Amino acid sequence: MSTIVIDNVKARDLMSSNVLSVYEGWSIQRLADFFLNHKINGAPVIASDHQLVGVVSVSDIFRFENADDKTKSDALKSCYRDSTGMDFISQEDLRSWSKNAQQNCTVHQIMVNNIIAVDAEESLTEVTRLLVANEIHRIFVTNNKKIEGVISTTDILRTLVKTPAIVMTA
Repeated sequence: MSTIVIDNVKARDLMSSNVLSVYEGWSIQRLADFFLNHKINGAPVIASDHQLVGVVSVSDIFRFENADDKTKSDALKSCYRDSTGMDFISQEDLRSWSKNAQQNCTVHQIMVNNIIAVDAEESLTEVTRLLVANEIHRIFVTNNKKIEGVISTTDILRTLVKTPAIVMTA
């Protein structure tokens, strides 16, 4: 039976380099369709220059869809400002836009800006610590703010199941 020291397992050994990303300018409806078509529940958000700018999940869509009127109104106003460059939106326009909020609001309005990422050389111990500490299910592997891969809790569990014995070091 072989033994692997857990600190010798690096993020690059765990990550999947096939990462599906979404653009911050996509509509929420397009995002929802993308998640359904690819059978995924979360993705990194990139800007037009491919820089990582956030993370979005099905939970974010759900929160938006079930938000109170003020929260949706604020998101719509922000989207309107981003689209037109104008701060003022009439109540009539706001009512009209709110009928199609999923088509009018973008990923940018619902994404989480706090990106938790690691370098490819980070240890499995640190990756796991970050997942637990931040109560998240995936972490991105980046290089100069560009995504190289993603590690999910399932990737870690898959590694642990495949490995006959793992030794933790102090």
